[in-house]
Amino acid sequence: MTPALPIPTDNIFKFACLFGLALIVSSIFGFVSIYTSSLDRKVKYSETVIALEAKEQKTKAESDLLDLTKKLIDVTKSNERTANSVIGVSVFFGILLSAYGALMWYLAVQKRDDKLVALQLEKMEIEIAKLRSDLAKPTTTKSENKTATDNEG
Repeated sequence: MTPALPIPTDNIFKFACLFGLALIVSSIFGFVSIYTSSLDRKVKYSETVIALEAKEQKTKAESDLLDLTKKLIDVTKSNERTANSVIGVSVFFGILLSAYGALMWYLAVQKRDDKLVALQLEKMEIEIAKLRSDLAKPTTTKSENKTATDNEG
């Protein structure tokens, strides 16, 4: 199966740079997903808490449900903080990996390729100049050389 988007395996630095970018993008997606889901849970739990706290007389089950719902809100907040920490570390490593890959690719590969292209251009300019000088020289044919030698002798 041929992938729709080819992965650049020709150079480890390109791969590192793109893997870092993939980490960053997936971390952003993860952050949005976690933020949305935890917000939904917190809203749902808060609605329950508000409804239960509005009652003046609560049964034992309602008091237990209120305590449990408040704990669930705290757990949801704690889970969100933990997930955000993991996402922050992923983004940090993604940025580092991407920057390292891009910098090393530029220093180790691109500068060499640029020098090679410059040398090829210089070589072609020299060859073109040589061809132009060869074309500019007056050329004599065999018949002209023969008449020139016949006239001399």
